[in-house]
Amino acid sequence: MDEFKVIVVMNEAMLKLLKDKGDNYEENLKISKYLEDETIFFKIDKLHAYKILENVGVKQESMETVYKKLISPSIFYDLLNKGKIKADDDKLIVKYNLYNPNDLFKNRK
Repeated sequence: MDEFKVIVVMNEAMLKLLKDKGDNYEENLKISKYLEDETIFFKIDKLHAYKILENVGVKQESMETVYKKLISPSIFYDLLNKGKIKADDDKLIVKYNLYNPNDLFKNRK
């Protein structure tokens, strides 16, 4: 399951719910803009990520698990392979090491 897409859908549902109830939905409108960038969770700190997750309706007890899925190495490398992020991007707060396949054989004789 693509956790990011789930968050997008949850935000859309929360927006609709807040509008229907006549509650303030400005924060979720901002979140919609942030979520246009699939790499957003790699560019913001954990505190801000948790705030987004809270606003879209992720339960407190699931927060850490959901966050870890959103910033997992597999997601990072997938976005990297798709060209959606660059490993040397200064805006990235969360990033993982890149390995050169040739380095694996450097110490072998």
